[in-house]
Amino acid sequence: MTDTRLGRLMEAEMRDQPRVLAALADRFTRIGSEVAELFTRAGEGFADSSDGGGARSNHTAAGDPAGVADSPVGVAEGPVGVAFLARGSSDNAALLGRYAVELQTGLPTCLVAPSIATAYGREPAGFRGWLLIALSQSGRTPEIVDLTRRYIAAGAKVVAVTNDPDSALARIADYTVALEAGPERAVPATKTVTAQMLAVLAIASGLGAGGMTQLEAGELPAAAADLLADGGAVERAAELLATVDRLAVVGRSACYPAALETALKLQETTGLMAHGFSSADFRHGPIVVTGPGAPALLMAGSGPADTDTLNLREPLSARYAPIVLAGTATEAPITWPALGNLGECLLATIRGQQLALAVARELGIDADHPTGLAKVTLTH
Repeated sequence: MTDTRLGRLMEAEMRDQPRVLAALADRFTRIGSEVAELFTRAGEGFADSSDGGGARSNHTAAGDPAGVADSPVGVAEGPVGVAFLARGSSDNAALLGRYAVELQTGLPTCLVAPSIATAYGREPAGFRGWLLIALSQSGRTPEIVDLTRRYIAAGAKVVAVTNDPDSALARIADYTVALEAGPERAVPATKTVTAQMLAVLAIASGLGAGGMTQLEAGELPAAAADLLADGGAVERAAELLATVDRLAVVGRSACYPAALETALKLQETTGLMAHGFSSADFRHGPIVVTGPGAPALLMAGSGPADTDTLNLREPLSARYAPIVLAGTATEAPITWPALGNLGECLLATIRGQQLALAVARELGIDADHPTGLAKVTLTH
């Protein structure tokens, strides 16, 4: 019998997600509008906003009232490109933001490789007119703050996404999205991750038409609450996963960041050698790691790329690999509702959190305090 006293902090913080998402959904349109204003309020849009001493003209989106809108913000002017800077779980939220920006705008995007500057000494160049979205739950990871300063010097506008609006990262950004998730004491990040995901979708809504709307964002809190009240299928899947030592977690498009985040949560809470894959990359060779004792968790929503993930069931069965299916398909034992937008990534991520906690409990592990890990990782 599993010990439900283990991971109580993680469970409580997971259950706080509907509240956190509801507060962000209320600010969704305002965030997008104010990000758009970064490129319009100064005429040129990219005039140097520093005072020569490193200070930036900063506006923080925290607790502002917003009217309900049923269409995303569209702007005539905008960035030349969008770069994302993050580590760990924040990196997975950044990947969702990259999908959203590319889908809505067609702009070039990138995920910054911090070591290019911090280890190899190559300063960023050619980023004047770009938007840098810097994500850090604490806002004080040294390399994230350091790299942000370098991108400011290279001419980029900066939007910070952090749970601490008074952090070093927030102080140097042009605009800060304060997650307002409240304290998160369990080492595995949960409510701050889904909050970051919704935040990047709100930011993307200010860069071009066709993205998530505030009304769609407003559907997420209730959907999240429904998932959190429904753990039976997750617990049954955990009984299988607690018996193996490796697992492939596969998704594509909106489910790919969720697959990466689910693999990370399983790694840090249980020590399971879980690895996240795009279904396209998975077919190129990694599928051979699966077999009778090496299952695959397939995460497939209602998007146009999800059929590719579902189609992996046949080759996986040919390898006698156990399959755990999560998503919107009628035959999926672990489900989430078909929303028809990138918000499904948040719901898939919540299912992954539930699975990580359930597997940890099956193994008798306290997910709140994984051995050798700290809440804030001060990478340089």
